[in-house]
Amino acid sequence: MSPRAASPLKDDRSTKRSKTATPTPQDMLPDKIAEIVSGGDGILVLNGMAAAPATSIGLRVSTHALSLASPVFGDEIARHKPPQPNADATTSETIISLPGEDADAMLLLCHILHLQNDKLPTRIAPSLLLRLGALARKYECVVAAGRATVYWFDNLYFADDPGNIWEIIEAAYLWDEAIFFARFTSMWVLRQLMNSKGIAAATTIETQKLAWVLSERLGTVQSDVRNEIDNLIETCAFTFSKGASHYIDYAAGLSPTTSETPSGKSTHCVVDAEGAKDYLGAIRDAGIWPSTCWSWFDEGADKHITVGELVEKIKVFREPPYDDCDRCAGCFYVKENFTEELERVQEKHAKRLWGQCLDCYKAGGTEQGECRYQHAK
Repeated sequence: MSPRAASPLKDDRSTKRSKTATPTPQDMLPDKIAEIVSGGDGILVLNGMAAAPATSIGLRVSTHALSLASPVFGDEIARHKPPQPNADATTSETIISLPGEDADAMLLLCHILHLQNDKLPTRIAPSLLLRLGALARKYECVVAAGRATVYWFDNLYFADDPGNIWEIIEAAYLWDEAIFFARFTSMWVLRQLMNSKGIAAATTIETQKLAWVLSERLGTVQSDVRNEIDNLIETCAFTFSKGASHYIDYAAGLSPTTSETPSGKSTHCVVDAEGAKDYLGAIRDAGIWPSTCWSWFDEGADKHITVGELVEKIKVFREPPYDDCDRCAGCFYVKENFTEELERVQEKHAKRLWGQCLDCYKAGGTEQGECRYQHAK
């Protein structure tokens, strides 16, 4: 009787078992290894960086440093750590496969957590700063890594073109960076149009509420600026009302008697009205008022003024020269009133937080204690 032929089914099963078997540390080794720490006892295996997405890369790290900085890393390292030292160098290291993580952001994060600040780039794009913040949040090491991001935020703030401001705001929120959160939310508000309602496009569920809160803040700022301009105009407009009309040296509502004006002719005082016309004309020429000045047609396109441009016009506005030496006892001192109101508005604008305070936002309104960014409450 001939020997039984080998069953093909048995071979297939063994093949399937080999394909589905748990990969060994040798199988997990990447194509290339970047030395974060020379002689590090751990390797983080990532799919690939933006420059070479098809090439897997490993980051040689210190498991002790990562465990101290991040409890999440500490748990991962404890799960993957070899049970005992092995003479084989390829198995004595703790190898952690992170195929779904952002390799570029992870490289920066590992440099920061290992205090390799000299290897960090001077500038990074807002999108990478945001991704790095999301990664730091995920691994619970925002406090450990946050200080290293300050000069990146600083460079973006003073850049001629910082890029996507909303991404920077989201990054500042994820990094819990209160100073630059206030600065960049203010920048976003001031770059919005006065005659439109801007809504930021949030990239995460966590920042969706922030987008709506910032949109509401924009509406409040637009309303405040309009009201402040109205108050400035009111100091001039009042002089044209019946309540301000008066005869020379007489209070409003009083008329000289016949004995006081033998000729029978009484003269209305026009000092306030003449000054008011000069001030209103100057405000109109400066493009501050009326609101029809905020939109115009130029070079075949509609142009619209931003909140920041209007605020800057108010900041640099200088009242026209006007001599009110002929004013009488019944005048309402339009020159003094206009000057006081203009200075009040300019002072408000200089002290105002145009954007959002991070501590107040997290408090759900107004932070009762001291905020990290000083502002009026």
